Amino acid sequence: MYSNLEQIQSGSFSTVYKAWCSTLNKYVALKVIPRQKYTEAGIMNEFRIMKLLGTKHPNICSMIDYYEDENNYILVLEYCECGDMYDFLSIVKRQGSVGHPALIQLDFIKIIQQLYSALNYAHSLGIAHRDIKPENILLTKEGNIKLADWGHATLNKVSKDFNIGTDNYRAPETFGCLNGYDTAKCDTWGVGVTLFYLMFGQCPFRNAELPGLLPNSNGSAGIAAPTVGVAKCRNFQQYLMDPYGFIYRYFLEPIVCVHQGNEYTSNEGKPSLYVWQDMVNIYQIFYVCRIIIDNLAAIDPDDRSMAKSLTLFEKVWNYNDQYNSNGNLSTDESNVTDNNNSDNANNSNSAAFMKDSFNNTSMERKQIISKSS
Repeated sequence: MYSNLEQIQSGSFSTVYKAWCSTLNKYVALKVIPRQKYTEAGIMNEFRIMKLLGTKHPNICSMIDYYEDENNYILVLEYCECGDMYDFLSIVKRQGSVGHPALIQLDFIKIIQQLYSALNYAHSLGIAHRDIKPENILLTKEGNIKLADWGHATLNKVSKDFNIGTDNYRAPETFGCLNGYDTAKCDTWGVGVTLFYLMFGQCPFRNAELPGLLPNSNGSAGIAAPTVGVAKCRNFQQYLMDPYGFIYRYFLEPIVCVHQGNEYTSNEGKPSLYVWQDMVNIYQIFYVCRIIIDNLAAIDPDDRSMAKSLTLFEKVWNYNDQYNSNGNLSTDESNVTDNNNSDNANNSNSAAFMKDSFNNTSMERKQIISKSS
């Protein structure tokens, strides 16, 4: 039934093969999980999740079949011709350079919308993914994405499993929270960090483990606070103290320096080697980062909202379409960011510094495109 197996990915718990299915007359992906690496309860959970997700959503990699042999569990999944986003971006990086970043001929807003659609559908079924990262976002030849690998998914709204997912993309509360964590909210954090990676080709921090716990209003231990202790990851400690300033220094300042023709010498970040075709304007990149900080990668889970962030992202792209002949984007920040919470006010100096830096670059869309082609 399955022939011409070709290994396409190998991980800690499974190996994925491309195979020809004679029954369906098309290629499929076989996720082969050795019995000694996975419990029967684990594979049954993944099977149940995949059955619930079904085959109807266009941005979820669906399960076609399932079977077992003496040594392995095998999930038969949709095959995506272009692999995952991590490998795709690795190839793009090799094509670009600091002075001439490669141009990704895909729309970033489309990736955001499709990722949101997949997660919104899963969450509506009570399913949280818990391992959002570029490696689990597959790319089709049509340029669409499919969210894959539901091995860490859960039907629990609140979880106390603190060793689930990939450290670079895990929400702070998943490293330890006495009351457990909201599984859908940790997906939202994963989306935020994943978008940073997709934009700039690097993760902002190794992990987001918080330094200590503060009491909730009801007196029980809650999430950690940036004023207690020191985070284990230096980058994350800087993010805790000043998220806008850190993201500017780590991701944005290198881009500004390069496009101003200045040498970038800091050891913190490095210029991106690629740019998305629909996000080549420096103001747009600035606003997208603000939205991620405020609404996706927010320390307090209650401040995270996929729906709000999507609305704001779409406003940014609508504003981008309104460029005048001088290449200036309207900078009415109240229309594209949420300035109503106290965290924004506390970081106003950093936000102003970021905005002033971008306002002084005077880079036009055509200038950036010429450097990217």
